[in-house]
Amino acid sequence: MGARDVQLEQSLQARQEFSLIARLEQAQLLEIPEEEFNRLVRELETSSLFKELRREHRLIRFQRYAGTDISAGFFQLKDELAADPGSPDVESLLVDKEDLVGRIQAIGLENFKRYFLYPEPDMPDEDIARECGLDLSEVQKINGLVDEVSIIAEFHTASAHSVEPGIRYSKVASIEQGPEGLVIGYLSPWYARGRYSIDYGRLEQLAADGALSNEELGKARRLFRKLELINARKDTVTRILQSVVAKQRLFLESRDPRSLLPFSQKDLAAGIEVAPSSVSRAIRGRSVETPWGEEKPLKDFFPRPRRFKRDLLRQVVESEPELPSDEAIRSRLRDRFGVSISRRSVADLRAELRVAPARKRRGSQAK
Repeated sequence: MGARDVQLEQSLQARQEFSLIARLEQAQLLEIPEEEFNRLVRELETSSLFKELRREHRLIRFQRYAGTDISAGFFQLKDELAADPGSPDVESLLVDKEDLVGRIQAIGLENFKRYFLYPEPDMPDEDIARECGLDLSEVQKINGLVDEVSIIAEFHTASAHSVEPGIRYSKVASIEQGPEGLVIGYLSPWYARGRYSIDYGRLEQLAADGALSNEELGKARRLFRKLELINARKDTVTRILQSVVAKQRLFLESRDPRSLLPFSQKDLAAGIEVAPSSVSRAIRGRSVETPWGEEKPLKDFFPRPRRFKRDLLRQVVESEPELPSDEAIRSRLRDRFGVSISRRSVADLRAELRVAPARKRRGSQAK
């Protein structure tokens, strides 16, 4: 083997090792709790390097995900949060900023979102002040308040869901009814702002023009690597939520458990083009709030086909106990729910539910 072949083989091996390391890092990031993830994002976004690369060099933009927004709960004072002795003093924060809150209300929700929650990096504070009718100092104070409330919002991820052995739940979003349909309302602005769009071409141009030193270029690349890992987690979680909303829309709109469709994690993984293990990691320990205010673990939106059919069979038997046979039950499942199932499977599921055969049910009713 020649020297060039050895070099090519070593280069290929290095790329494979780098890819493996990246996958391992992504897997680890998927598993950390929401509170820890939010703190990691906050530390990066409030760093002087991030602000410089975003505001001064315009290398970073926020790219919001379709069908997502900040949760309406972000703007509300939650009683359980204020009563939590381990949480920041929310009431004192808002009382101290009463005049500022009044200015926010005056500019309106849409302007508040546009200029303070989802701001463009190349829009100076002076322009924001002019558009909103604010003093420059008020713009700076509102930005500071957003950061403070964002930190408090991290506590909103605490779950009220009953704890399962070995699993601590974090509430990642609220599925809410918006003017144009269901919306994924993130509880944290760090998620709601979306993914990072990084202009690598401009980075190299700045380096070539001497606007960035080699040291600054190295720091920027290291930061961007962290941001891309965060993107990978945000992408995976958001695409899972988008798929759940699309698949289980009827259930989320009707609250009827009979409309909850079979949905396997394997099928979801294939649909969003990630490894099944990534879906499993992203779902584990995470919950969402339904449009009617009930908190549900994400795994509840993935009923297994057998369990799904068993629940439908229970409904049929309970609503029509006079059905004469398993064949009649099978026909009713097909006609009423569009579910195809063999007579033998009906008998197996009926046995699991401890429902007697038709002849014994009739005998019991006769007595």
